[in-house]
Amino acid sequence: MSFNNINKILIIRLGAIGDVVHTTSLFRAIKKFNPNIEIHYLTNKLTEPILISDPDLNKVIPVKEKLRLFSDYTKELAKTLKKEQYDLAINLQPSLKIKLLLFFAGIKKQLIYKKTFKLHAVKNFWQTGLKVFPELKEEKELKLYIPSDASAKAKEKTKNLKHPIIIINAGGVFSKRQGRTYPTDKWLELGKKIIDKIGGTIILTGVNEDKEILLDLNQIPGSVNLIGELPLIDSCAVISQADLMLSGDSGPLHIATALGVKSIGLYGSMPVNRTGCWCNGINIVSSKKCVPCNRRKCKYLKKSKKLFAPCMEEISTETIINTIVKILTGAKNEI
Repeated sequence: MSFNNINKILIIRLGAIGDVVHTTSLFRAIKKFNPNIEIHYLTNKLTEPILISDPDLNKVIPVKEKLRLFSDYTKELAKTLKKEQYDLAINLQPSLKIKLLLFFAGIKKQLIYKKTFKLHAVKNFWQTGLKVFPELKEEKELKLYIPSDASAKAKEKTKNLKHPIIIINAGGVFSKRQGRTYPTDKWLELGKKIIDKIGGTIILTGVNEDKEILLDLNQIPGSVNLIGELPLIDSCAVISQADLMLSGDSGPLHIATALGVKSIGLYGSMPVNRTGCWCNGINIVSSKKCVPCNRRKCKYLKKSKKLFAPCMEEISTETIINTIVKILTGAKNEI
């Protein structure tokens, strides 16, 4: 199959926020390789806002409904894509539904992403493009663009806050994947230590469904609770104003690194070599022998009513405090 004369590309990734952030290095590298290539991106409604202002994308197409085989919506979406007459689809979401969607859209030339745990996700997505663009240069840093109105609102919201502004992203308590969330009581302990030893302001972030279980974090002196309060793009804008992000493996963590915000990732079950902070970050990894297990469900929580995996419980607040001091004082970052 010949891949000559590629002028218009469709990139597809409907997955989680962090996955979409990690794909940005691919289309940015393609655009630098050939600025004349038109690039469209098919994603879900949740992640559309973080791509819509990106200067390296010519169009972002949101999937507004759940894709079902042969549903009216899927057929209409296929027709819409077919009208665009793409020269190539880079399928970074190689599910059966997406493969059928591209088939009915009449896009014959396709690159299909193959996941491997031997590479970080950023590098894995980027290497997919080498099959067509063998001279594609690797982007060393991720980048996201915030709309000016959202950025202005975030600056106004944070202008009177005492620095350093440190975000604790405590959300994801009820995530399908266990072993990615730091325990609430330890977040509380850590937050109090930060204010006592470092000062500044702590902003609390997380999803709305976590709001009630994270209420205790309001006990952190002077904290600003934004859990479940902001749309995604406004959350991104607030993150961009921070001096430091603290989080388990999550979309907000990867957003922070792509915005150039110094970050500390707390890792238990997830393989840090695959999903760790790509840039601007230091990864703290649990030392338990079963780490990383990469399981959705922790074997130690099967017969327990506990929400937090032992691997995350093990990470001490003192280790995190020491790392905060290191990263805020300009010590060399690690990936």
